[in-house]
Amino acid sequence: MLNGQEAGTLRLFAAFTALGAGLTFFALSANALLAGYALLLPVGIAASTWAAAHTLWGLLVLRGRARPGRVESRFVRLVSRALPVVAAVVLGAVVWTALLAPADTRRVDLTLVSALVLLLLQLGCQGALRRRPVQPAPPPGRLLAGLFLSALLVAGVTTPGLAASTAGDSAVPHGEHTLLPVPSKHGH
Repeated sequence: MLNGQEAGTLRLFAAFTALGAGLTFFALSANALLAGYALLLPVGIAASTWAAAHTLWGLLVLRGRARPGRVESRFVRLVSRALPVVAAVVLGAVVWTALLAPADTRRVDLTLVSALVLLLLQLGCQGALRRRPVQPAPPPGRLLAGLFLSALLVAGVTTPGLAASTAGDSAVPHGEHTLLPVPSKHGH
């Protein structure tokens, strides 16, 4: 049986992984949509749709439990049931790009790998929560520690995936951010 601290931490961790995976799927959709191949257009649209749904799922779970029968509750269940299918599709894409693609196009797509890791972490949290009854909520200090550690781990997985995406290629490197010069009053 999960105590309140474990259940609260797992719920937060699952929500954070959903938010990180949502961001990663937005990056994957940008990769597909900006690739310039008409064949990747449906992939980009599907990835952006899933990214929006997954991000909304994470926000709803962070907000708290919805009452049964409400639209939010049905949406959370629907996305939860779709997770294994999406994880299998992403796993297939990772295997294809790394092992089965033509030799000159094989690569390990870190954005895909990041999305897969986040999906698997979320599935693990949901499985643990589903198997055991939940006790009362944990004390705020322990919940805050779980919140911090969850955010730290998800950021550690999400950041490299985003950096490896098309958006990451366009990002300004750290330390190179500069402020615009302030115009002088004399016009020079």
